Amino acid sequence: MTYEQKKQFLVNFGYYSVLLVLAVLAVKYGWQLLTPFVIAFLVAFFLKPIVNRVNVYLKIRRSIAAILCVLGFYAVIVAAVSFASIQAAIGIRNLFWALPDFYYGELAPYVEKMFTRFQTIVINIDPTVKQLVEEYSVTAIEKIGGAITSLSASALASISSFAARIPSLFIQTLITIIASVFISVDYYQITYFIARQLNIRQITILYEAEIYAKTAIIKYLKSYSLILFITFVEIGAGLWLMKVRWPFVISRIIAVFDILPMVGTGGIIIPWGVIAIVMGDLPLGLGMFALYLFVTVVRNTIEPKIIGQQVGLHPVATLVSMFLGTKLLGIVGLFGFPITLVILKQLNDTGKIKLYK
Repeated sequence: MTYEQKKQFLVNFGYYSVLLVLAVLAVKYGWQLLTPFVIAFLVAFFLKPIVNRVNVYLKIRRSIAAILCVLGFYAVIVAAVSFASIQAAIGIRNLFWALPDFYYGELAPYVEKMFTRFQTIVINIDPTVKQLVEEYSVTAIEKIGGAITSLSASALASISSFAARIPSLFIQTLITIIASVFISVDYYQITYFIARQLNIRQITILYEAEIYAKTAIIKYLKSYSLILFITFVEIGAGLWLMKVRWPFVISRIIAVFDILPMVGTGGIIIPWGVIAIVMGDLPLGLGMFALYLFVTVVRNTIEPKIIGQQVGLHPVATLVSMFLGTKLLGIVGLFGFPITLVILKQLNDTGKIKLYK
């Protein structure tokens, strides 16, 4: 490689590296600023067929049909989210409020028994460490109790902090609803304005991207429905084998948490296993850990394959896009990045754009 070739390579590498960094920063931080308007446009986009049908069947102006559909959509969403949030907040608050009493009344006696057994074993081996073990046992129990009390207080403080953010969330929600109404009412005017700024080739690309996006979203929903069902069956069967009451009712709840990247099945199964072991039910505790390990391995194995087969991506490409999406945009990126990758792949395969050979 000549000096000029090396120089050109370094220039190109630096140029594309800067572009990549700027793109990542724009996606990560710009998304937070544009979220209400992006959501508003997506809502207007998906409600477009419903608005058109209401417009025709009820024989009312399209603007009125759009307002009714958007407000009805958000009324259902707000009611469902509000009910679920209130119930979850009340349940979590009551749980952490009662956690210290539960520890000192229920768990502490079992912890003391465990330390007593440990103390007996150690003393039989070396009687000279009796006093040291006794002091350590008392200190450990006090520290565990203090940690649980601190955890309870921190959790309650977090709930209070979330409550303080409600006015800001309310304003963002209100802006999203208003933007959705305006965009839905003037959807065709807005899209026509955007189309006038583009040439025929770009309009064709956008039109095909819309078709691919709809197809990818439907397939994505089918994929996660299958993954959710598999997780539900696995957990239900595991709980049934461990003779837990209402195994498939509980597995239905845990399977929903498995979809959330920040929670997962471990958010319920691991604490359940720890509590079972502390309370003396070693088989149930070990069974919970084994069940969590099995579900996690199966989930991480089948998820990229199922999604990749449904949307037409290689499992590795699916896994990379899901990982990067989760790191950059959380749950939005988990779904958005693979769908975007599918759209780009379809456009590249049909020759509308050229990203790779």
